[in-house]
Amino acid sequence: MSDENVHRKDFRDFSVAPRFIDVLRWRLKSGLERNTYKTDDDVPYVDVDTVSLKGRNDYILWVGHSTLLLDIGGVKILIDPVFSDRLLTVRRIRNLSYSLRDIMPVDFVLISHNHIDHIETDVLKILRNSCRYLIPDGLGYYMRRNNIRNYVLFDWFESYQEKETEFVFVPAQHWSQRGIFDRNRSLWGGWIIRRGSFSIYYAGDTGYFNIFSRLKKMYGIFDLSILPIGAYSPRWFSYKNHMSPYDAFRAFADLNSKRMLPVHWGAFRLGKERCSEPIRRLFSLWEKERIEEERLVFLPVGGVLSLPGMAETAVTT
Repeated sequence: MSDENVHRKDFRDFSVAPRFIDVLRWRLKSGLERNTYKTDDDVPYVDVDTVSLKGRNDYILWVGHSTLLLDIGGVKILIDPVFSDRLLTVRRIRNLSYSLRDIMPVDFVLISHNHIDHIETDVLKILRNSCRYLIPDGLGYYMRRNNIRNYVLFDWFESYQEKETEFVFVPAQHWSQRGIFDRNRSLWGGWIIRRGSFSIYYAGDTGYFNIFSRLKKMYGIFDLSILPIGAYSPRWFSYKNHMSPYDAFRAFADLNSKRMLPVHWGAFRLGKERCSEPIRRLFSLWEKERIEEERLVFLPVGGVLSLPGMAETAVTT
C-alpha cells in the first residue's frame, strides 16, 4: 500500500483472494477430514436477555463470530450481521435463542465485506431502510438488488459523521466475493468508530500486515480493538486472509490498544481448527507474554461488555 488514496480501480492490486486450484484443494481435503471434530460443545456461551438490554446504554453484545451490537451513548450500531443457524453447509455450533427483531431498532449497520459470514440477505429484508447502512465501495449493487436505498459507500480512509459519532473505513488484507462473477467487485476493510474521546477499532476479516502500526500513528491509541482470531487453519490456505491467535496478538501489540476483544470464532467452524482452539491459544500467548489480564476482554458467545468502563458482564436469562 503506497498511499491513503486507494480507489476502486485499484481493488485487485490489494486482493489476496485464493486461487481456484487452492480453493478446490482445500475443499477436497476438508471433505476428507470432515469428521475430525464431531462436537464443539466446549464453546462458552450465555443466553441473552434481550428485554434487559433494551433498558441499557453503553455496551457491546457479541452475537457470535463477527456479529456485534454496539450501544454507544444510545446510538445502536450493528456490525457484520449474521443471525442464521447455517452458512450454506456449515451449521452454527449453538443456535441463537433470540432473533434480530429482538434487538431492534438499530441506527447503523456496518459491513466490512460481502462474504456470507459477514452479511446475510435476511437481515436486509428485516431491517429494510429503517437504519443507515455504511458499506464498502462497490457493494451498492447488492443493496439495490435488495431494495435498500439508505446506504453510504466508503473508500478506504473515508469518514462519515452522524448522531455525534464518526465512522472511518480502513484497509484490511482480504478480498470480496459473494457470487460466481463478482470477485473483488466491492471493497473490503475494517471500521473505526469514534464518539467524543472514546474510540473502537473493528478489523473485519484480515491477514496480518502493516496497517495496524499505521492506524496507531494516524488515529492514536484505541480504547478497544476488536480483532479476528479464527478460521486460520490450514495456514497454507488462510494466512494471507485470516489472522491466527499469534497474528492477532502481533496486531494488538502494533496497535497498543487499551484492550482487545477477540472475535471471528465460537459460532461456525470455518477452518480446520476446533471452534474453541483460537481463544485457548490466545489465552496461552497472553500468559506467556505476561500481558495484563484486564487488557484481554474475554466474552462467551452472547456475552455483554459494559462501556466505557470496560467492566465485563454477562446478561443471562
